Amino acid sequence: MVDDSDTVRTLIRINLELEGFEVQEADSGTRCLELVPGPDVVTLDLLLPETGPDGLDILRRLKRDPALGRPRVVVVTAAALPEDRRLGESAGADAYITKPFEPVELVDAVRALASPDRF
Repeated sequence: MVDDSDTVRTLIRINLELEGFEVQEADSGTRCLELVPGPDVVTLDLLLPETGPDGLDILRRLKRDPALGRPRVVVVTAAALPEDRRLGESAGADAYITKPFEPVELVDAVRALASPDRF
């Protein structure tokens, strides 16, 4: 999961681990790229710190670069305008969830995208 907020990462981690998923955390796009390939599904905030690549750039890299494993990506972001969603989907988001979100919605999206043998 990639989010610059400790609170959001904790919320996502707890909910996914309770459902049996193994979770790795990244607080920046740079750290995310260090963890891939590997994850089956990535949850990705689009609004990341200015010190590294933004979420859309990370999303494009994850989906286009075979060396990164091309994981499925659930965008979890406060970027909630219709044009934000269009940008995310055109960059390759497999699911798009806006903050604040219901944890069950996130878990359902990850479960739908995860390979059955990975959790």
